[in-house]
Formats: sequence, structure tokens, C-alpha cells
Amino acid sequence: MHEYITIGCERIKIIGSINTVEPGRQSQYVSMQIINNKDILCCLHLPSQIYSGNCQMRDIIIDQIVADIRATEIELNTENTMVVGDFNINPYDTSCIGAQFFHSLPVFAETERKSRVVAQREFYMFYNPMWNFLGDFTRPYGTFYYGGSNSINTYWNLFDQVIIRPALRDRFIDDSLKILTETQSKCLLNNKGHPDKTISDHLPIMFEIREDYYGEKA
Repeated sequence: MHEYITIGCERIKIIGSINTVEPGRQSQYVSMQIINNKDILCCLHLPSQIYSGNCQMRDIIIDQIVADIRATEIELNTENTMVVGDFNINPYDTSCIGAQFFHSLPVFAETERKSRVVAQREFYMFYNPMWNFLGDFTRPYGTFYYGGSNSINTYWNLFDQVIIRPALRDRFIDDSLKILTETQSKCLLNNKGHPDKTISDHLPIMFEIREDYYGEKA
């Protein structure tokens, strides 16, 4: 296993077994890695909206991340981009679905158009499969629990997400996407069914994307 280069980003560590990985754009909140010179892995850890209260700063950061992603796609002539990490926003928040931000939508069929024009400007789309975890039909109900006294509080939040460009949809394995609540030796929940803060106040997610060599699925 290798620890990949995340210069300037102390909030993120990336570990993997693939040798052909080169660092892309880096900042305090994001580390971009280029896999096999054609797949873009963008890992992020955005400021908390619960504790920082600075939505404007977070939106400025997101705007820069989106611009860096698009610039990298153009440089590499690829749209094989995945973004994963602690977004500290929910899938339904404006910063997640807004065209000028991540523009990540819950229905893949709508993202197949790749982009749309708003106010004479083109905005590229992401597909967000995390919407499938919203509501109480499946457990756990999110990755982060907050029981504060805010006038608007859903208690459970999906702050930890993965979003992908439509180009990666065929390689994304639907059944692999999970919110993990236990390991072989430890439960990650407390006796109330909330994330055990002695381990982490967030639950991890897991997903799998097939390798793709010259257009053939591995």
C-alpha cells in the first residue's frame, strides 16, 4: 500500500495499491489524484456547516474545486471523475445541487446530457447515488447525526458522499455503495444507534468502480 502525495492538505490522507497515480491539484480542503492518466479521483474534506457557520466561505471553496476539476478534465481529455469525502453538506443542499456548485443530481437519466446552460453559461453535471439513502426505508439513516435545537434539523445527515460524472456510470457498481456500521471486530454505533464518537462522529462509506482499460470492463 502507498500513501499518495497530498501536499498542502493536512485534512486528507489517501492510501492505495495502484502504482500509476500522480498528484493533481491540491489545496487545504481537496487533494486530486490522477489514476492511469485518465481517471480523476478528487478527495475532499470541506468546512463544517454546523460549527463554522460560514456558508459563503464554503461556497467559494466549492466554486474553486469545481473549476479545478473541469480544468483537469480538459487537460487530460477525460470526464472520468469521481469526488468523494466529507462534503459537510447534504445531497439536497444548494451547494450540492446548484448548477454553479457541484451540480450533482439524483437521477442518472437527467445527467446523461452531461451539462446544461443557465444564464448563458454551461454547467457540467455529476450523478449523486447517495440520494438513495435518504429517508427511513434503509438503515443507517445517514453518516452523521446531529441532535441540536436548530429550527430546521433532520437529525440524520449524508455529509459523506461520492458523486461521479455520467461517463463513469457504467463502471459504478450499485450494490457496492454502503454506509458502514461495523467492522469484523468493532461496531461503529453507540447504544442509541448513532455514530460512536469515541471512534468517529462520521460513519464511513464504501463503493467500487470497475477498472476500465481501453474501453473494456475488467
